[in-house]
Amino acid sequence: MNEILEQLLKLQRLDTAIRARGHDLQQIPKKSKLIDDKVRSVREPLEKARAEKTALEKERADLEEALKALEEKERKLKLKMPGIRSNEEYSALLKEMDSSKKERDRAEDQSLKDMERLEQLDKELPALESTYQEGESKVSQERAVLASEQELCSAELLQFKKERQALQTAMKPAWFKKYTHIAAQRNGLAVAAVKDGTCQGCFIGVRPKLVQDLHYGEEVVFCEGCQRILYLDDASRKA
Repeated sequence: MNEILEQLLKLQRLDTAIRARGHDLQQIPKKSKLIDDKVRSVREPLEKARAEKTALEKERADLEEALKALEEKERKLKLKMPGIRSNEEYSALLKEMDSSKKERDRAEDQSLKDMERLEQLDKELPALESTYQEGESKVSQERAVLASEQELCSAELLQFKKERQALQTAMKPAWFKKYTHIAAQRNGLAVAAVKDGTCQGCFIGVRPKLVQDLHYGEEVVFCEGCQRILYLDDASRKA
């Protein structure tokens, strides 16, 4: 096999490996989602309970502020009573005080309900967290394997790209351009093996003369059917 064909074949194998590793990395999120699905049934109740607790704690804090404001409002209204001179003013003041009291009662009732619910959640959360941790522990090994797979694929992909860049630098630009053109026209496969006299790219028979030229290895041979660059597979080379 001449040097040019060796470079072209190596380039093809690197590109195939790069695509394969890229595809493997694209599958990682899908695989991760499958793992997540296994614990979703025990994770969602926990997340829901935590979110409810956070919302209730905020609501209670807001209610406490509102109650302080209402108490201050009622205090000021009571201070106005000694200065009232007419029945109309007195009636209006009583109405305002009654409205404020009703609003305060509603806030106190809601605050009490929130507190009772928070106490209930505090009792429920440990069991929910325990159930979730059990579910996570069952898939922890799967996550570890997936993380290792991602790390390995990323490292190999980077290495293949470095090798490809070095090879491109070493190749004659005209041959690299030819390879790129064919690959773009043939779904990424620019170099195809000849096996049992057949091009493995288009599965059309290769003339014996071209097969003989491949055995000699003196020049680059192209498939007359698909225009791919040809090489002999190991079995055909030994024949």
